[in-house]
Amino acid sequence: MKLCPYCAEEIRDEAVKCRYCGSMLGGSALSTPWYRLRRGKMIAGVCAGLAERFGISVTALRLAVVVLTLLGFGWGVIVYAVLWVIMPYKRTDTGPAHLLVPPS
Repeated sequence: MKLCPYCAEEIRDEAVKCRYCGSMLGGSALSTPWYRLRRGKMIAGVCAGLAERFGISVTALRLAVVVLTLLGFGWGVIVYAVLWVIMPYKRTDTGPAHLLVPPS
């Protein structure tokens, strides 16, 4: 556990955003790599990875993708597909063992 530098509340060591004051910790979320997650994924893990990186609800992010798709004439699907292609899976993420071990 560590203290938030902005509000002095105790937060987890791996936290990227303070749950009490909402401040981003340890640099910008845009400057750190984005990863997809196997844990909590529905299709490809894009929304789960982005939700963890930005410290927001995965449900809210999924809803935003659906709204963007319906109201934006398909832009949500296009953005999701591009992120699916360019975002790698997080190596330390839990999942089936045969998917985590790189082939030799």
